[in-house]
Amino acid sequence: MKNQNKPKDFQVAILIEDVAEAKEISDGLRDIGIFAHYYSDLDELWVSLNSYTPDLCIVDVKKMSQGTLLFKQHQKVKNHSLKYAFYYKDTTQMLLRSTYGLNHYGLIRGELDLNDQLKSVLRRRNEELRLVEQNDTLNKRVERLKLRGVRLTEQQEKNHFSLSQTEVLDGLTRQFGVVDTYDEFIARTLHTFSEWESCFDFGIYKLNGTNQKLVSPKARKLKYRNLPDLWLSAPCDNGINNYAIEMAYDVCYGLMDEELSALRIFGINDNPDILIIGKFDQSKTQQFNWSGLETKLNSEYRRTLARTNTEVEKKHHEDSLFDTFQALDDVQFHKAETKHRTAIVDFSGLVSMIKQKHGNRFYWKAFAKEFTAELTDILSGDYRLSNYGVECFIVGIDKQYIETDFHKLKAFVADFQFWRYFEDSSLIVSHDLSPEVRFVAPSSVNVIRQVQDGFGDIMQKTIQTPERQIEV
Repeated sequence: MKNQNKPKDFQVAILIEDVAEAKEISDGLRDIGIFAHYYSDLDELWVSLNSYTPDLCIVDVKKMSQGTLLFKQHQKVKNHSLKYAFYYKDTTQMLLRSTYGLNHYGLIRGELDLNDQLKSVLRRRNEELRLVEQNDTLNKRVERLKLRGVRLTEQQEKNHFSLSQTEVLDGLTRQFGVVDTYDEFIARTLHTFSEWESCFDFGIYKLNGTNQKLVSPKARKLKYRNLPDLWLSAPCDNGINNYAIEMAYDVCYGLMDEELSALRIFGINDNPDILIIGKFDQSKTQQFNWSGLETKLNSEYRRTLARTNTEVEKKHHEDSLFDTFQALDDVQFHKAETKHRTAIVDFSGLVSMIKQKHGNRFYWKAFAKEFTAELTDILSGDYRLSNYGVECFIVGIDKQYIETDFHKLKAFVADFQFWRYFEDSSLIVSHDLSPEVRFVAPSSVNVIRQVQDGFGDIMQKTIQTPERQIEV
């Protein structure tokens, strides 16, 4: 047995009563490069085995017991973690009976050549250790392969999930399609998110015409929430500022849930023009490409801005009262063709309240700017606007959209919060200030009569005020 074939630091313990015999075995081990630990008593070996386990133990059959200690009763002998061989001589051969039933590695006879016997025992033990080491190496390799298999499986699942999310994004992109106008962009957004299975709820916020209020497009769609208007402390002239975005989040948290996701739609400003805030199925959207969806929406939104800005003839929707009367009389007297149907928004109730509460300032400029800006957001096509003093707005509704826009106009007027424009809005909030909306025949005189009739009853009454009575 050569030195290079033995395991590194091979340890042998010798338990023999006769020191001379122990030395012979030790010399034989030293010849093959192994140094042994010698023990003369079982109790000494017993204690040592509690702290370490030699690779092989050579036990003299005369030392199988000592007092109450029995070699075969040691825990490491019972659990087979200690490997051992027995040493005997002709005079102690009868004591081999005590080794019956023990799983030993062989018998070493003192009268024969010890080197050959030791090599035989050590060769068996050495091969076993080599196999144990090889088996351990193979087990580790198997564990690494298993771990690699698990990682590959997880990666495959991730890739499959990522691929499925890419397919979802492709489906949403195809469903959204290409849009040319702002109204079409909003309509397509409402439809796409309403049809998305992973979307539970969503809402949309955008700036109104004065950039000082966040408004939500009015629509009835599955999963869509009409969010309340949010008045801002300062105008957002460069898109929706961060403080306004936080306000929008707070409102949506209360209406939907805390686990919300938001898409920010940018135009030409540094801040987003539109916020899409919603609650989505987290198990299905963990690896969803939100930036890819934002890129698609931004691209389509900017397309609508580009088309609007590059129109050669920009249509103006506001007319002077004289132009409006001229057009109405052309229809009445000359049967001129018209693309509009005329409606009036009668503010007689609001004007009456302003007169009655004349000590409570009304902010005319802010009201006119806000009302006009939001009114233009809901009307479609080539609509026309003009105002008849403070008494009413004259709205020429494009006949192509007459069925939808007249209902939108009535709903908008009914929902508009006129009381906000009084300095002390708490004195007004309980009053119904909603204007009347009605169609009128195309005639300047008819419009004048309609407006005057709207004030007819008021002109005959005395307006009561907290301070005094005013005869009108």
